[in-house]
Amino acid sequence: MTSITQAPISTAAKVLTVLLTIVGVIHLIDFIFYGQALRNVIAGIACALMAYGTYKNGLGKEVRDQQARYASLIGGALFVVYLAIRVLA
Repeated sequence: MTSITQAPISTAAKVLTVLLTIVGVIHLIDFIFYGQALRNVIAGIACALMAYGTYKNGLGKEVRDQQARYASLIGGALFVVYLAIRVLA
């Protein structure tokens, strides 16, 4: 397992990966301990998928891992669903 400091991605991608991971963990902790709102699970999963995609592919236009690209796209779609639930509910 390669650590984030040794990953073959840019510094900006590393920062985004760590940031998305932290935000995802915060949403999952919020779900587990403070309210069990479905939107928190959706946001946590969305951030985790986007962090995985960023870790595997970085921020460039080239796609090294097609599964990671799909994970990022699904994570982005789930985050839009989270925002819609939060605003409309």
